[in-house]
Amino acid sequence: MYRSLVGGLLYLAVTARPDIAACTAILGRKFSAPGEADWTAAKRVLRYLKATADYSLQLGGEPDKTLIGYSDSDWAGDVVSRKSTSGFVFLFGGGVISWASRRQTSVTLSSMEAEYVALSEACQEIVWLRKLFRDFGEEQKDPTVMNEDNQGCLAFVKSERLSRRSKHIDTRENFVKDLCDKKEIVVLYCPTDLMVADGMTKPLGPLKHRKFCEMIGLSVNQAITEEECGEKQ
Repeated sequence: MYRSLVGGLLYLAVTARPDIAACTAILGRKFSAPGEADWTAAKRVLRYLKATADYSLQLGGEPDKTLIGYSDSDWAGDVVSRKSTSGFVFLFGGGVISWASRRQTSVTLSSMEAEYVALSEACQEIVWLRKLFRDFGEEQKDPTVMNEDNQGCLAFVKSERLSRRSKHIDTRENFVKDLCDKKEIVVLYCPTDLMVADGMTKPLGPLKHRKFCEMIGLSVNQAITEEECGEKQ
């Protein structure tokens, strides 16, 4: 029953409800041996979805056809493995078109490293999205803006030398710098209060969660129903 419920929640999180992506990703880690607390948490997510069944993603609405990305990470959020969680959100024309929340594959030794690993994962999505947009006739001629809220990570991307604290970072992550050199992306600082991807890295409190939903355009569907149309006619 737990696997069936969480499997359904994961499907919703991937296709239409980014607001539950972080919590369902955490629940998905307990497939092998879920406990009573995990089952209770899964039912809480289900009750939340029932209370917000009229929420829907508002896509488009803005004339600006520029791809914008947000990348964020917690640090050692998994208390068992001490691995961090990466999260990213991409917007186009005022609507969210791609998002993800996933646990990193290795343990990071600092918040800067965790943010950098998350940024590298988000840049993989950028490369694919830019190719997809080119096929759709919406080629992104300017570099894609990638918003990051960690100053240490920004400094590391722009630095051309490794320090004692960063020399252990795997070279596979350094393709972020390569994308910057190729002018495919540009990494800019974004204050934490405006970081859209924050809700992808951990469950938020009620106020922050409501703000997160507003920032990604997840709100009550304002579409007129057939009954309302008939009444107005």
